[in-house]
Amino acid sequence: MNANQNNPEIVDLTSESAQKLQRLISELSIEFISILDLNELIERVAYRLREVIDYKFFNLFLVDEVRGGLVWKIAVGYKPEDVAEHAIIPFDRSIASAAWREGSTINVGDVTRDSRYLPIATEGENTPLSEIAVPLKLARQNKIVGVLTIESSEPNYFTRGHERVLNILASQLAVALEHASVYDELRQRTREMRTLIEIGHEITSILDLDKLLNHMAPLLDRVIDYEFLLVGLIDEPRQELVWHIEEGYGAQKRERATRTKLMHGIVGRAVRERRTQISNDVLRDPDYYLADSWKDLGQRSEVAVPLLYEDKIIGVLALESNRTNAFNEFHGRLLENIANNLSIAIVNARLYAEHVEREKQLEHEILMARDVQRSMIPETAPHIKGFEIAARLEPALNLSGDFYDYVPLSDTRMGIMIGDVSGKGVRAAMGMAASRSILRSVARRGHGPARILRDANMRLHRDLGRQLLLTMVYALLDAETKTLQYCNAGHNPPLHVSSSGRYRALKTGGLLLGVFDKQSYKSETLNLERGDVIFFYTDGLVEAHTPSPDAVDFGEARIIDLVVKNRHLKASALIDTVISRISEFTAGAHQHDDLSLLVIKVL
Repeated sequence: MNANQNNPEIVDLTSESAQKLQRLISELSIEFISILDLNELIERVAYRLREVIDYKFFNLFLVDEVRGGLVWKIAVGYKPEDVAEHAIIPFDRSIASAAWREGSTINVGDVTRDSRYLPIATEGENTPLSEIAVPLKLARQNKIVGVLTIESSEPNYFTRGHERVLNILASQLAVALEHASVYDELRQRTREMRTLIEIGHEITSILDLDKLLNHMAPLLDRVIDYEFLLVGLIDEPRQELVWHIEEGYGAQKRERATRTKLMHGIVGRAVRERRTQISNDVLRDPDYYLADSWKDLGQRSEVAVPLLYEDKIIGVLALESNRTNAFNEFHGRLLENIANNLSIAIVNARLYAEHVEREKQLEHEILMARDVQRSMIPETAPHIKGFEIAARLEPALNLSGDFYDYVPLSDTRMGIMIGDVSGKGVRAAMGMAASRSILRSVARRGHGPARILRDANMRLHRDLGRQLLLTMVYALLDAETKTLQYCNAGHNPPLHVSSSGRYRALKTGGLLLGVFDKQSYKSETLNLERGDVIFFYTDGLVEAHTPSPDAVDFGEARIIDLVVKNRHLKASALIDTVISRISEFTAGAHQHDDLSLLVIKVL
């Protein structure tokens, strides 16, 4: 059996399977991110991945640059004793190591012909013949935290479809592993110093920089005795420390010492040597330095800890006491723990401030994109004799890629389209605008729907690549012959309801647009009779849901029942009825997708 037969959902992306796969990938991503126990996460990955790809062998390695290799965290299908013998795989051996070095997915059709392959004894009679290795990369830091490999006992088993799915999951899994690793380390520290973790939680929950730094004094009071506190952040262009907190120096100061030279004093030594400095008697320390406003307050000992984030010093935390020998190595380690959390919190606070500013800009862009989207949605349908046509787009709070449009071809022929660009936000809205422009351009040629979508798919793939995926239905309405010829590219199947109440879902077509550059499509012609209704819609109707926590989707069955029972209504009245019923069903729950409907009623 070949890969296509084992995994039809990966290769033959029909509308239903594509949506199912997308939902499953989304579920897995959310589930992985939510698991903070490292071992539980890794075992869960191995178990759930089989729901997407039917593999025979599975491995997950974590990168350990100190030990110079990939550390084996889990192996499925191999003899444990052989795995233990290769617990650490050097960076210059194995296909997994090659994926780490190259920073990209490697798909090997026959491992017996690949010199990089490292054979490991398996538990059964089957042995690996094909392998795919995917680096788990943190895009933001450009850092690879691990490598995932799956293998099959069949040659050339894994396809580009598998690669795409694994790459999507890998980016989420990398973040999940990073989160789990950090949590694992923090959990070990929790057993030793529970109070420090409580402080860490408090620090990292504060997103306002001034509030965060002002909160340090009461937090430190809970774990250490001191008289004076300094928190300074580095001003790199000026090579100075900017002192944001100077606790304990207040009433006796004559002026505020807001800045000092970066390398001055014991704090400067902490920056220079990138490690904690403890001075048991500052009066005997040749590096000790005080600004004039800090002098003559009786300081005798000091501990200074650099604030590091991703190996970069961003500031210094320092405590002073009026007693000699007030601080020891335990205090140093304690402050290092707090400093780690403080560094993260400072970076988070800065990022949050940037995020707030970006959100303001994004809100402006979304409003502009919403205006673009609305300007491209026809307010009224063109008149065509013998038919009544109506449409509506009910926007959700999130900006999405829904659209519909009409392309008049003659007095008696008109192209009708409804589509949904993947994604949300400005990108989806801009993708909708680009897609609509291409589709209108192609549709004006007047060809049949199958050819229109074939040509549009080639244009979309050529101009936009795989950055944009689009489901849609294109139909050609002919008033003279009273026919509707349609082609469905992975979209929710429209309903053809007769005057007697019989209905049929219109599924003929092909894949969603933008997946492959060359894709064939089929069309079907319907003979229309008086009283017939053609009901087009997007997935926002299907996924409209009741309020949480036990949210229930509106679903296709309710849509069918609603349209059939109200088939006698005018086109616009039918749309009003559907929108009203969905509004009652959702009861004000926030909806993530637009509701788009288009109705053709035969007169």
